[in-house]
Amino acid sequence: MCRKLLKKAALFAMAAALCVGAFVPMTAKAAEVSASFLAGDWYSRHFAGMEWNGHVSDGMLHFKDDGTYDDMWRDSKKYHLEGGSLNIEGDEVSFDFWGGWPGYDTIDSAKGNSNVQIFILRGDNRMEYGNLVWSENDSCWVWNDTTSWTRVTEGGSDDESDEEEETEEEAAERKALEEAHREAVRLEKEAAEQGFENAAQMQEAQSAGKSAAEYYNNAVVTTGGIENAVPVAQGGQLIIDGEVTNASATVSKVSSVYVDSVRAAREGRLLNVVDVRFPAHEAVVNFYMPGIEAGDTVTAVQFTDGTWTDVEVVEVRTDHVLLKLMRSGVVAFLEK
Repeated sequence: MCRKLLKKAALFAMAAALCVGAFVPMTAKAAEVSASFLAGDWYSRHFAGMEWNGHVSDGMLHFKDDGTYDDMWRDSKKYHLEGGSLNIEGDEVSFDFWGGWPGYDTIDSAKGNSNVQIFILRGDNRMEYGNLVWSENDSCWVWNDTTSWTRVTEGGSDDESDEEEETEEEAAERKALEEAHREAVRLEKEAAEQGFENAAQMQEAQSAGKSAAEYYNNAVVTTGGIENAVPVAQGGQLIIDGEVTNASATVSKVSSVYVDSVRAAREGRLLNVVDVRFPAHEAVVNFYMPGIEAGDTVTAVQFTDGTWTDVEVVEVRTDHVLLKLMRSGVVAFLEK
């Protein structure tokens, strides 16, 4: 984080820490604050110039006397002149007022995926801003960011004269955070352009050598060394011990070494080579292979102990090939 500004006092032992919000009576500072006092722009060096969703932040929070404020991305939110305290990751943190998306009148009602901002007044036209998110396991509030804000002088100029001088360490940390943010935005944009839901899934697919279509469809469409390969995906539920189950198999890409190996060992047109994994010692696996016709002479072999062994073809029908596999491993499909 840019600065560890919000002081935390651990009031509970770790074993007994409860991650729940608990309001306390309004603090003295919160009693003094008013809409007219907040009205105007508040500036943070931390957010100035930061990019998000195509917007470049001017580093400003703009408070209005109607109880709303625009955040640094110019999203309209609502603030509540209500102080209190929250248990955040096992520590008690007091605040002077809070804000968040419209429609939430209490912090507890904002639990879930909604961000919440809590504010602490520090005097001399300064305040601290803490961004909270509700934890993934729905158990407690956690920190996302904490920053310092200074009121801008009348007229809207970005007067930083009241801010303490930024140390070299703080400047380096801020630059690192800004660079990390820009990289995250770049990756999310790249993921969207390639058809992924997010960057994490894009990177997982890239590590497996898969496109978005292959990743989301548990399929292998292209294989190095095979021209016009027939796509292979799981085409139905696994049959284990003669029973149809809800178990599934994963279909992954293989090295071109396997392609060269099977071509040297077996005759016929090579349709595709994939790595098949399933949670059983043996199973009948239904493969979806668009373009296959009922009656096609499709055979299959599996790489086992350094050699290619025949695999039982249970059925060949339009767009599907069913194999009885005695183990997980690399499987090659051929047509004679």
